Amino acid sequence: MDWTQAPRVLLVWPDRGRLLSNRLDLVMLERYCSAHGSQLALMTKNPEIQFHAEQAGIPVFHSRKSAQLQPWRKSFREFRRRDLEEQAAEPREVDLFTRGGSSQRKEIPLWGRITFFTLGVLGVLSIAGMLLPSAEVSIQDQEIWRELVIPVQVDPDLEEIIFSGILPAREAIVLLEEQASRSATGQISIPDMYSQGEVIFSNLAENPIQIPKDTILSTAAENPILFITLSPGETPAGQGEEIAIRIQALEPGSSGNVDSNSITRINHEFGADLVVYNPEPTSGGSDLLIPSPSQEDRELLSLSLQEDLDILALEKTLQQLSDGDILLSPVPYLIETEEETYIPEEGSSGDTLKLTRRVRFGILFVSGEDLRTLAINTVNAQYRGSELEAIQNSISVSPQYIPGNSSDPTLELDLEIKWIEKRIFDKTEIIQLVLGKIPTEAEDLIKEFLNLSDPPVINLKPQWWFRLPALPFRININLVGSEA
Repeated sequence: MDWTQAPRVLLVWPDRGRLLSNRLDLVMLERYCSAHGSQLALMTKNPEIQFHAEQAGIPVFHSRKSAQLQPWRKSFREFRRRDLEEQAAEPREVDLFTRGGSSQRKEIPLWGRITFFTLGVLGVLSIAGMLLPSAEVSIQDQEIWRELVIPVQVDPDLEEIIFSGILPAREAIVLLEEQASRSATGQISIPDMYSQGEVIFSNLAENPIQIPKDTILSTAAENPILFITLSPGETPAGQGEEIAIRIQALEPGSSGNVDSNSITRINHEFGADLVVYNPEPTSGGSDLLIPSPSQEDRELLSLSLQEDLDILALEKTLQQLSDGDILLSPVPYLIETEEETYIPEEGSSGDTLKLTRRVRFGILFVSGEDLRTLAINTVNAQYRGSELEAIQNSISVSPQYIPGNSSDPTLELDLEIKWIEKRIFDKTEIIQLVLGKIPTEAEDLIKEFLNLSDPPVINLKPQWWFRLPALPFRININLVGSEA
């Protein structure tokens, strides 16, 4: 301040500055600057310093640009303070503290009363002129579409988003239980009639041997066929004596028809004293053919039910997904078959084969919310420290490639991101710039200050008013976007 010859001095106040932090210091600083023929102003955002500066009559600006464009008004407090100082310096003709004597009250002349009345009316009109007018400033802000394509990896083993471009693959699981049926095309035979025949018992002892009814006989094969005697008998005394007795197979069916001399075993305690054989084949045993599901019926029914389950699993899975989710495979995969029941069981008879199956399906997908989170983080990272910003609700994502089934646990896709970009405006600075200006001047100042291609549109209320309001809260800034 000692050596400068500029008529104005702008003091840049640091955000964390603690020097000259009270009103008295600012008053002394302003007086020192005035003594050197310069006007002092401050550039600060500190609310405490702004308050003290306003009380001391020092102009305050938020930026260098606003300090260059706006007038450096002196506050009413400063003029009032200087008037009081000048009045205090003038000699007084009357001592206000003198008690003696009485003075007559002077009557104010007519011209004085008219003057005071006129000033009062003008004061009221001035206050009305400050409070009543309002203005709306519409600024045409150019909005530009931006787009970006980034590679994204999808890892099924990942649980959280890695913002470098790796997303987890989510899994949707559905549990289904369905039943299907088809007519049986096969047949099975079931035992129908019992086989019968005759056996010869030969005595190996000297004494006669009683043979009771229902004595069990069998063949000598690995899987013997059992027979029973239909009547009791007794062999004559003496070795080699014989007796013939009718027999019947223990179980019905054609399996009881055996060849001659096949029945040779006696399943009784007296079997050691006898020899048995059948001189003729047994006959009369028969089977009955009835419907029964074949193995082919089971396989075809299983394939048909699995196709139905695959279609239903895809429908149920899609119902679980949200808008924006991306399937990583065209069809769900089978996780587990919890239950599978055929009726009738294998080898049993039945006209119809029924299959009930309860299975668990799963399908991998990329969450649309994960894609949007990655896109928002990617877009916002480009505007850190910039005078531009992205409109958040304009950000949209779309995959350019959706992989199908793959044995590779890590899948890849390209993600296209689109959004609208716009500039950031400080409405407070714009309002301070145009306070009390005429509309044409205000339009030029805003256009130059914001570097706009088109001037703003200013609407005054009432329309016949010739200046923008002098009060900041009577001015409304409206940003009108236009897509480029």
